[in-house]
Amino acid sequence: MDKLLLHVGPTTIKEDVLVAGLENNVGFTSKEFVEALAYSLKGLRYVMGASKNYQPLIIPGGGTSAMESVTSLLKPNDKILVVSNGVFGDRWEQIFKRYPVNVKVLRPSPGDYVKPGEVEEEVRKSEYKLVALTHVETSTGVREPVKDVINKIRKYVELIVVDGVSSVGAEEVKAEEWNVDVYLTASQKALGSAAGLGLLLLSPKALSILDSQNSIAGYYLDLRNWLPVMRGAEEGKAAYFATPPVHVILQLAEAFRLIEKEGIENRIKRHTMVASAIRAGLEALGLEIVARRPESYSNTVTGVILKVADPQKVLAGTVNEGVEFAPGVHPAFKYFRIGHMGWVTPNDAIIAISVIERTLRKLGEPIRFGEGVKAVEEVLFSAR
Repeated sequence: MDKLLLHVGPTTIKEDVLVAGLENNVGFTSKEFVEALAYSLKGLRYVMGASKNYQPLIIPGGGTSAMESVTSLLKPNDKILVVSNGVFGDRWEQIFKRYPVNVKVLRPSPGDYVKPGEVEEEVRKSEYKLVALTHVETSTGVREPVKDVINKIRKYVELIVVDGVSSVGAEEVKAEEWNVDVYLTASQKALGSAAGLGLLLLSPKALSILDSQNSIAGYYLDLRNWLPVMRGAEEGKAAYFATPPVHVILQLAEAFRLIEKEGIENRIKRHTMVASAIRAGLEALGLEIVARRPESYSNTVTGVILKVADPQKVLAGTVNEGVEFAPGVHPAFKYFRIGHMGWVTPNDAIIAISVIERTLRKLGEPIRFGEGVKAVEEVLFSAR
């Protein structure tokens, strides 16, 4: 039986994207690779809403390597404010605490988000070099209103960095219009490509800092070392710092081609529709969602709280039914997570809720059996 992957990343990969990585005899100086890298850099500007004033970079690793590379913009004793809505927001703190900088963290109660006014209050009290935000918290599915936060704090801080690992390609992102200094993401989530790449977009201000000062960054993740490779590719020239994951970048270029074909606005609408349908189905079943406030629901991740059933047994049961969901990772909840991003379709929403209904009934979770799929269908019908 074919399995439907509704994990929080990696997500399902289209066959065209997979096949793009099967090219043989392609090296990092090959014309095919240089063109794929240049196209991917252009695609990153497109999905993040930026002009050529912003510099994209694609580095090996993933979301965490992109996050740690932000140390390229920092000096010893810089003050950093982390706005964390969960486990992956906390990762900013874990990264920065390994370097000689000063870090403070703002946190809400579990399932909630830090309000824009709270961030403003903090940055007005103390001078911070950098504020790190998480657009969508993967552990809870909570979306931070980053545009509203930026509007309130922009004049008080030098650098604003947004982790868009679980948002870019599925949520509205306008890095240049919102005046973000670094927007970062990864290849394996809403962009629908293979895992293995960290992607960043830097503002002119961030670039000027990169060009003008030494930093606390290490060697491999120092963006100064990768910048000539990116600039070279956009000029049609091969450049070398370290061996890039050539075939993963070939796949990413194909993913960007398909995204451009769909159109980013249409892609966001599709994600919004599928996410709304899934949550309607869960609520119709009588299940509680981890994200406490509807305005913070995301287009990409939904956490589902369980009263009776063991989450691990739920995951095992749904896999037996042909759908793989993600385990919960936040210690405050007994839950599992649904990833609805990338190439997800309206029919996937129907399948997901149908499998959840049957599995939870078998495991004795109190639900309104049969109501979930009906609610999904109503949302999808109304959206057409």
